[in-house]
Amino acid sequence: MKSISTALGFGENEKAQFRFHVLGLFYDSGWKMVKKAFPNLSRPTVYRWKRAYELSLKNLNSLLPKSTRPKTTRRMQTPLPILLLIKSLREQYPRMGKTKIKLFVDEFTRQQDIPTLAVSTIGKVIKRNKFFFYGQHHRKKTLSKAKIRVKVCPKADLVSPGYLQLDGVKFWYLNQYYYFLTAIEIVTKQAFVKLVPRLSSKQAAAFLREVLTQSRVTIHTTQTDNGSEFEKYFQEAINELSLTHLFSYPHSPKTNGFVERFNWTMQDEFLFVYEDLLLHPRELEKQLSEWMVYYNQIRPHQSLNYLTPYQYQEKRGLCLKSM
Repeated sequence: MKSISTALGFGENEKAQFRFHVLGLFYDSGWKMVKKAFPNLSRPTVYRWKRAYELSLKNLNSLLPKSTRPKTTRRMQTPLPILLLIKSLREQYPRMGKTKIKLFVDEFTRQQDIPTLAVSTIGKVIKRNKFFFYGQHHRKKTLSKAKIRVKVCPKADLVSPGYLQLDGVKFWYLNQYYYFLTAIEIVTKQAFVKLVPRLSSKQAAAFLREVLTQSRVTIHTTQTDNGSEFEKYFQEAINELSLTHLFSYPHSPKTNGFVERFNWTMQDEFLFVYEDLLLHPRELEKQLSEWMVYYNQIRPHQSLNYLTPYQYQEKRGLCLKSM
């Protein structure tokens, strides 16, 4: 038999505990003592509790009060002509409320010589019959294409050249954000960066086309996070260029590890040095172009065995496009 402390629901129900106390007294001293202690209790009531308790193999939950709700309840009956009138009005004028519908119902019932409905009753009719038609004929649910996601950052030696990771960067300087779009081909480490007025899908689409023009290897796959700049126009460009678009899972920057590492390098080696030029965009863009030449053609990369991206491409015969 379950104890009071372990029986689910029993320990917090005073009526069930009272019944358990009465049955304990009944088992110890019989019905006469129960009647003497609780004169208002009838014999059939106690025996009904006893029977339920014993049929459940003395499960304490059997003493919980049962629902007193009637098995069958009264349901609101609305005359069919009035029901059809309300439905017709709601279909034709989806935003018409119960108060205004009441005026039409009153006129209809007066002509038919039948009882009208109260405003609250009309509201119940609308709710219970789900007479909500607003937007059904105007909105078309667009099914978005399922995103292909990657769980871990790909390894450069396990993918073919042409795998591009892209990202958007916000840089805070003098109470203002400055925005950059960055990309890196993860096998050869050829990188790209552009100062943009805002992180938008139009800017990202234009940046992607520039990257494909400047890249010395043919790009076949792009990987991004779930930023809005990589939706809409960017996705249209992906489809037009017949590229594969992979997404990382939300809040998983390590999945885009190559471009995140380049972002850190770009900020550490360029922005922190030339941040004053952010106030002079043309000079900044000129200096940024020169730094990108340095990064791709002069700066040794430890991950490439201290070759530059251009040297690595030429050494492995990966330079498929002439610049």
